[in-house]
Amino acid sequence: MHSDGTAPMTESPSGPRHERERLRALHASALLDSPPDEAFDRIAKLAALVFDTPIALVSLVDADRQWFKARVGLDLQETARSASFCACAIDDPDVFVVEDAWLDPRFADNPLVVGDPRIRFYAGAQLRLEGHSLGTLCVIDHTPRTFSPQQRAQLAALAESAVAQIRLHREAGRVNEATRLPNRARMAEDIAARAAVDPGGQCAILLIELVSHRRMHETMLAVGIEPMEDSLRAIAAELRRRLGPDKPLYHVGEARLCVALPDGSRPEREAFARQLIEELSRPFDVGGVATQVRPVAGLAEFELAQGAADALRMATSALMQARSRGERLAWRDERVDAAHRRAYRLMQDVPAGLAGGQFRLVYQPKYSLHDGAFTGAEALARWRHPELGDISPAEFIPLVERTTLIHEFTPWALREGLAQAARWRAQGLDLAIAVNVSSRNLDAPDFVQRAWRIVADSGVDPSRLHIECTENAVMTSATTRDALGALRDLGCHISLDDFGMGYSNLACLRDLPIQTLKIDQSLVKPMETQARARELVRSLIAMGHALGFRVLAEGVETEAARALLTQDGCDALQGYLLARPMEAAAIADFLASSRAA
Repeated sequence: MHSDGTAPMTESPSGPRHERERLRALHASALLDSPPDEAFDRIAKLAALVFDTPIALVSLVDADRQWFKARVGLDLQETARSASFCACAIDDPDVFVVEDAWLDPRFADNPLVVGDPRIRFYAGAQLRLEGHSLGTLCVIDHTPRTFSPQQRAQLAALAESAVAQIRLHREAGRVNEATRLPNRARMAEDIAARAAVDPGGQCAILLIELVSHRRMHETMLAVGIEPMEDSLRAIAAELRRRLGPDKPLYHVGEARLCVALPDGSRPEREAFARQLIEELSRPFDVGGVATQVRPVAGLAEFELAQGAADALRMATSALMQARSRGERLAWRDERVDAAHRRAYRLMQDVPAGLAGGQFRLVYQPKYSLHDGAFTGAEALARWRHPELGDISPAEFIPLVERTTLIHEFTPWALREGLAQAARWRAQGLDLAIAVNVSSRNLDAPDFVQRAWRIVADSGVDPSRLHIECTENAVMTSATTRDALGALRDLGCHISLDDFGMGYSNLACLRDLPIQTLKIDQSLVKPMETQARARELVRSLIAMGHALGFRVLAEGVETEAARALLTQDGCDALQGYLLARPMEAAAIADFLASSRAA
């Protein structure tokens, strides 16, 4: 109710907007003008038999016509909507019955009553799908008759059977609901048909992203889905007009359209694509509103035998190349495409690699300047793939961190590292173990509990576990800082890795629950030759100490660097000068030799 007590005005179920939505649903069903279907034919025949009528129809009511998907006893394929009984039936929530059309003023002068097929009796039940009446299942007789409540219920039940067939047809459909363009499934069928005729043939496709996934969803949140679909529909209609029949257009993603290009040279295809992208970038009218998009596109040539799925994959790779370079159009680059395929394969193989023992940890000792000894080691993951050989951590770690695989990978590293620490302790070696933890781990609500169970099961003192995470991870999320605080409260040591590599927020640093700052090697390596680099490292060490942090420098590779860091008061060092990463079995001998030295 309004504040004045009056009821709000609502649009009639048969109003213009409702009718637009109904027609959209009808067209999206892809039933209009479709070939005969035995399932619908059976329903029409059954209706004629059950009700003993000469005519039974599965009728779809379009904007200006009714079209018959199935018909018994009628030669006509369609009639004008203005003469349609079904146009009235789709607005009646009950079964619509006209027992004698001659006596009904709405139909007495109807051309279908006074002329063929000379309708006297009509009963129609809505074909209602997701709130929209697409048409009716109707029975017609040439003589008047009554229609009992039981018969009405029977007709409604048969109509539900027809609706179930519409759902099946739509689920196996080949038309996009929003733009009414052929969809990805139809594209696959068309390419397969061409390949059957020309197995060795080649083709090219242009994949156009009208708006990015993120921008599309921002727009939908702001104005709703209907204006977005109106724009897509307008663009699709304009593209179809410009492309003509020899360049099929498909809707293959939320805001992605694909054009199958005709035969031609690579330069010709590129020139056509650039012109099309330029034309799409110009403002156009959508319902009286000027709309403009900034499309990005990818071109890919392929053999027809490869099929639509591979063609779209290659075109998507080209589109992403264009987007990453800030360009409007790019051809698929085989090297980039191969890198994407390799990355995908590696991600798919990680779970099996963890289960099959393909991953292991190596350890890089850390040297304490205060103790004059190696007091800890950083656990570093290594992967020996059974087919691809050794995979660099620089390749697989970023892939793992970008996916949910990190929630399996980090607990594995914690278990392996702590188990090794326990074995060393049994040998009389007391080494703290440092394990890298991703921000995605720290954001997981159960990570602290899982980590604590792993520590407890290992029997290692929690203080001997050093959790290392990057500054970018902990300075952008309150959740990660809270998780680190909880781990510190449980006794774990927290280190801030790669410090100085990102955009350090010193005010935030003051409140972080960390105990060690690890100065990134990108700052350490130039300090021998660059005075400003030396002064920066010296200042970071002093600042860290002023804030109560222990400071460790990474990437120490020369005696001069060690001397400078020692002089500046650094607490600990890590780098190739002191020790390279090594297998766990080599640690005991290394420590023994370092003590002797």
